Amino acid sequence: MNAPEQPSFLSLISGISDADKSMKVSFIPNERGNVLLCAVCTIFIISLIAANVLLNCTTRYNQASNQVRSWNEALYAAESGADIAFNQVRILATSNSLNAFSTSNGWTTSGTTYTSGTTTFGTNGLRTSETVDLFYTDPTSGNAWYRIRSKGTSPLQGLKRTGMDDRLSNGNRFVANGSTRGDGDTLLRKIDFKYDHFTATYGPTGDGTNKAIVAVSPAPQLNRRIELIVAPITPFEAAIKVSGNFYGLGSAAYIDSYRSSVGPYDPTVKTKPSDYRYADSQSGTVEIDNSTATIMGDIYGNLYTNGGTATKKTLNVHGTIDNNVPFTLDSFSIPSYLPTPQASPTRVNANTTVTPPAAGTARAPTVYLLSSFDKTLTINQNGSSDTYVAIHLTSDFTGAIDVKPGVHVQFFINGNVDVKARDIINETGYAGNLQFYSISPTDGSSQHININSPGNFVATFYAPSADFTMNGNPDVTGAIIAKSFYGNGNTSWHYDRSLDFLGDVTDYRIASYVEDIR
Repeated sequence: MNAPEQPSFLSLISGISDADKSMKVSFIPNERGNVLLCAVCTIFIISLIAANVLLNCTTRYNQASNQVRSWNEALYAAESGADIAFNQVRILATSNSLNAFSTSNGWTTSGTTYTSGTTTFGTNGLRTSETVDLFYTDPTSGNAWYRIRSKGTSPLQGLKRTGMDDRLSNGNRFVANGSTRGDGDTLLRKIDFKYDHFTATYGPTGDGTNKAIVAVSPAPQLNRRIELIVAPITPFEAAIKVSGNFYGLGSAAYIDSYRSSVGPYDPTVKTKPSDYRYADSQSGTVEIDNSTATIMGDIYGNLYTNGGTATKKTLNVHGTIDNNVPFTLDSFSIPSYLPTPQASPTRVNANTTVTPPAAGTARAPTVYLLSSFDKTLTINQNGSSDTYVAIHLTSDFTGAIDVKPGVHVQFFINGNVDVKARDIINETGYAGNLQFYSISPTDGSSQHININSPGNFVATFYAPSADFTMNGNPDVTGAIIAKSFYGNGNTSWHYDRSLDFLGDVTDYRIASYVEDIR
């Protein structure tokens, strides 16, 4: 009898007998359908999740982008309003000062506060409004400082909701006014959905008074506020400043500086770095808006030119030489704020002495209108008070002036000046107490100032349309601004740093910018 056939090794491993190899394996169709259905359901669920995430991201992105845009545009509007107000302030320094903050331009005036109307501009309905107030008057010069507050408003598109991330920026540290506002932007943005939160919390001017619930329209909207401090630009900010050619001074001459409010001039300070007054002695600066700068003597200060090259003794400049400092000198016209002139005198054809009837102020001086001036005019103090005088001469100045202690004089001259240094007598010893202004010719004619030897003088000259020539070796204390300068004498020149903020305003500059982030 034959032994039964043993299953093969492969059959034992696979679990399939050799007899089953001849059979076909079949699958039930329903099982294949279940697998397909599971796959479709899985794809559907994943698609729903993705669609929901995309929808939320899109909504959040649209909301955030709208708010960021409005946030930026509100600042653009505020800065545009500040520019509008700043231009009005600058008009105050021109001959058209009476046209500043005019009602025809939508401004209203209450005392020394000027309020604009609302200006709408751009395609997105941006709006701005401004308030300008005179908040400080220099007691010496009478020059005014102004504060500009500008509000910019941008309508907010989209839903009434916040969309930006509230995470703190810059290493979990909120930067209120940093260079990057990043993730913390929403903490800064103050959206007014229905009411003006600023007026309700701080009042319309931000000082906590007159708080009120004020509805905003259109709503919602974003507001941003900025504040500028505008300071006057006065003419005497350098020892010598010319828009044309400069030649001088003599080979043994020098220009240095001091500060009269600290003490009297000391010629030894400029070479003593250990002296506490040394810093004030190094501001005898010369500014030239021209390519020609011929240096002969020592300059204890800086030398600025407009694309020029300093020649001759450049090593005599003890400060910085910068050949890329352009500037402009605007023509000068007599100020419009001057009061009505006195009835007499009307000319100085003989030696004349006047005692003003009142002490006056820098902005309300005693005014004398003169048609000729070829003798000596002496001006006395009114009592013991500082006395302020303005002289308007409509012709040439060929005489002499003697300013007594306690007197402040502004001398406005339509014509030319031809005098000796000894004819300029300033007994106060302070250059700011005797200021000469040459009124620019309107017919294009030339204008000059010639100061000859002998003598010394203490005074300032602002003559943007005049050629200034100085002969001899005078000792000069003061400042000169002119169209050109020529001086070949061995002059000793001392610029008083106390002149920095003195003199009639020629323009205004922005001294401070800050955003109110409340």
